Amino acid sequence: METRRFTVVYADDDELIRAAVVDLLTSANIDVHACTDGDEALALCVQMEPDAVLLDLNMPELNGLQVARQLRAREASKSLRLVAMTGRGSWELRKKAFDAGFNEFLTKPATRELILDALRAPRPVLRTG
Repeated sequence: METRRFTVVYADDDELIRAAVVDLLTSANIDVHACTDGDEALALCVQMEPDAVLLDLNMPELNGLQVARQLRAREASKSLRLVAMTGRGSWELRKKAFDAGFNEFLTKPATRELILDALRAPRPVLRTG
């Protein structure tokens, strides 16, 4: 019997970064579904019920903070592992991310180990800052 692979929805509007992270996740035997915006990320999450979601915070239209809030509002997504990844790593943005429901906050460029550890942590623990 085949076991289900760890599944991640990943949204980033930067094509080069998205391609690099998809390669990283794929090489770690993770089933990754990449998209370019928050609306598509939300739709994928509802459709697929992934193990984790990796979101860029600065995307046009629906940004990562808005996606996280909408996911946390859904009963089925309350325990979903949410990881923020951004090029702007201020303390204020970090607090906003945790307030929105993210479990982890990574600043670009993040190492392979940091990304994988953030996504695969044993259970979601919401931090407040």
